[in-house]
Amino acid sequence: MSEMQANVTLEWHGPIALVRFANPPKGVMTAKAAAQLRDALSDAIAADEVRVIILTGGEDGVFIRHADVAQIARAGDHLARGEVQPERFADSPFNAVAALLEASPKPVIAAINGICMGGGLELALACTLRVASSDVAAIGLPEIRIDIFPGANGLARLAGIIGWHKARLMTLRGSLLDARAARDAGIVDEIVPIALDGAMEIALELAGRAPAAIRTIMRLSVDRPSMADVSMAFGSLLKEEPAIRARLHRFVADNEQLDQIP
Repeated sequence: MSEMQANVTLEWHGPIALVRFANPPKGVMTAKAAAQLRDALSDAIAADEVRVIILTGGEDGVFIRHADVAQIARAGDHLARGEVQPERFADSPFNAVAALLEASPKPVIAAINGICMGGGLELALACTLRVASSDVAAIGLPEIRIDIFPGANGLARLAGIIGWHKARLMTLRGSLLDARAARDAGIVDEIVPIALDGAMEIALELAGRAPAAIRTIMRLSVDRPSMADVSMAFGSLLKEEPAIRARLHRFVADNEQLDQIP
C-alpha cells in the first residue's frame, strides 16, 4: 500500500477544529501519515480561535484500523541488522501524535466512526474523551494476536481508564469489543448513532465554557499536581480572569442554583 494515499484534513467550524484521518483502502497508520496528523493537530492546538478539537476517521467504517504492520516488520529487520536502535521508537511520529493528544491544552474528542484497533485505539485513548458510533464492531488492543504488544503506551493509558487488571487481561487476550461493550467497560464514554454528530454536540458544549477554566482543568489532569498546586491554580484563575469573577457575583446576586444551570 502506498503512503501517498494517506489523507489528513483540517476543517474549521468556528471554535471547533475537525481533523479527519484517511488512508484507503485499509485505513492503517503509517509513519508518514502520523507526521501529517501531528502537523494538523499542532495547527489546531496553536489556533487561538479553536477551543475544542475532534479527531475522526475520513473513511466510512474506519477510525484508524491500526498501525501499518508492514512498516513494523521492516523496522524489526533494521533493528536485527543493527541499522537502528530501539531508542528510535521513542521519537517516532506516532509517539509524537500520542504525546501531543495527551498533553493538549484543549479538549480533544475521538469520534470513533468505525474500526479502532491497536494504534488506532492507542491514539483514541490519548484523547480527552471518546464517542463511538453504535454500529462500531471492533475496538481493542489485539496486538498479541501477531505476537507483539501496544508500543505507544496504550496499555498504561487503557489502565488509567479501566484499571490495570482489566487492561492487562484485555491486552493479554487481544480482546475486541463492539461499541456497546466498550462503553460498558468504560473505554468509550458515549455511544450515539453517528459518532461525529455526538462529538460535535459535546464540542459545542465545551466550547461554550470559560476557556481559562477549561485550560486549567486540562493542565491539572495531565500534571496530576499536589493539593497545594491545585489551590494555587484555583487562586490564579480567580485573580486573572475578571469574566469569571463577574460570573460568580452574578450567580450570588441572582440567587441561582447550580443544578439548574445548563
